[in-house]
Amino acid sequence: MQARLADEIIAYLQGERTVYPYYRDRYGIGLLRHHCQRQPGGRAPVAALRRSAYAGLLEKPRIRAILARCGRAIDDAALAINDYDADQTAFILTLATWGAEKRSNRGWQQTSRPGVNLVLQLNFSGEHARHYRRLGDVDGVFAYYGHPISRQRNTLAWARLDIDWASGSALIEEIQTDWLREVAALEKRLLERRRAGAADNSWLRWGRYDLPLGRALDYCRHLAERYRPIWAEAMLWAAIAFLRDELGFHAIHYHSEDSGRLLKRLNGSLPPRSLYSDLPRRFCFRPTSDWPDFLLADKANRQLRQQHPGVCLFHLD
Repeated sequence: MQARLADEIIAYLQGERTVYPYYRDRYGIGLLRHHCQRQPGGRAPVAALRRSAYAGLLEKPRIRAILARCGRAIDDAALAINDYDADQTAFILTLATWGAEKRSNRGWQQTSRPGVNLVLQLNFSGEHARHYRRLGDVDGVFAYYGHPISRQRNTLAWARLDIDWASGSALIEEIQTDWLREVAALEKRLLERRRAGAADNSWLRWGRYDLPLGRALDYCRHLAERYRPIWAEAMLWAAIAFLRDELGFHAIHYHSEDSGRLLKRLNGSLPPRSLYSDLPRRFCFRPTSDWPDFLLADKANRQLRQQHPGVCLFHLD
């Protein structure tokens, strides 16, 4: 997408409310709400849902409980009332851009066509800050500033987005977390030190930081328990809801492992396979061999399409 368009979106939405609460499986209620809102009277017959791409969502405990009270059809109002959990985790969403229109090294930018991406950043809230401060002055220990993270907040994850107003379709280029990957690596090292006999009040040198072993291990375990189970679905649902509710897109594409490797010119190590296979399927994306037209407008992509006719993306409509 053009940098001017991305800047206009950020300027228009930057003052909007950015607090984003998430609980496990919230995306299921969200997807069904989107579906109901597009049906006559805001109601969807349960029998039809069981024959649709949304059938798997109906087996989730929270949604099964709603269905038990709704009878033969489920409506947006019933879903909205139940869209809450006392144990939800709060995040802060921010917007940024990634890439440059004139940069030729697309292998570094990892964009599927020339231009920039809009970035939706999933940032920690004050709940996390209380645990993080116990490590001391370690700002930046888990952040890689060569990636599209916030400079004002601690970014748990981000989604890179490409949009095309003309066709009304969008592409989720990637979702990724540096923070949890670094935390997992640190926890492994901390456990090695503990098994070697190091005391909890000893220190571990990690990059250019000295971390207190006991408190650092407590922090790693807190993130593994609180954030690791939900980060990917929280990030993907934030991206889908943003594209649909804020920007009005209904046709959303998401990379498969093969299409991401091909169109983003990935070399070397690849992201976790589950992010581009299991995760989109959980969100009711379906594989499609039809690439969006705005990607095929690029000559290099058309050539790749001809050379690799079997490569599919995921599609949610």
